[in-house]
Amino acid sequence: MSKCAEWVEDMLGVVKESENLDAVCMIEDCGKKCAERKSAVSHMARLKAAAADCKTRSDYVEFLNQRMPVRIEEAEDGIVMYLGKTECSCPMAKELSQNTDMLCECTKGHEKAVWSAFFGKPVEVEIVESILRGGNDCVTKIKI
Repeated sequence: MSKCAEWVEDMLGVVKESENLDAVCMIEDCGKKCAERKSAVSHMARLKAAAADCKTRSDYVEFLNQRMPVRIEEAEDGIVMYLGKTECSCPMAKELSQNTDMLCECTKGHEKAVWSAFFGKPVEVEIVESILRGGNDCVTKIKI
């Protein structure tokens, strides 16, 4: 394990043990920056333009299911995204041996950034299920 990965692992452990919500928000903010750096935010902004004819949540769900390699369902307060994963796709997960479940907070920030760009307004994100937290898939609720 690299020195950088050791440092990240230690930091995630400290945040996990902390009751400081600001520390968790910092992990989320890292996810937002990752989404920007990897062009996911700009990609979703372009996808939003293609969804201009969508008027209802059902329209968006149908549109997204036709264009994304995930399953999306409508929820009362947003959409639920089932990634269909068998392992975590975060590249950091493979570099760490402990505290990987905290990477889901990073994913939460990533998803906030991309879906806020898509819907053109701030959204909230809930990690419903996560492989790193013992689940069988990664399932995220986007509250719009």
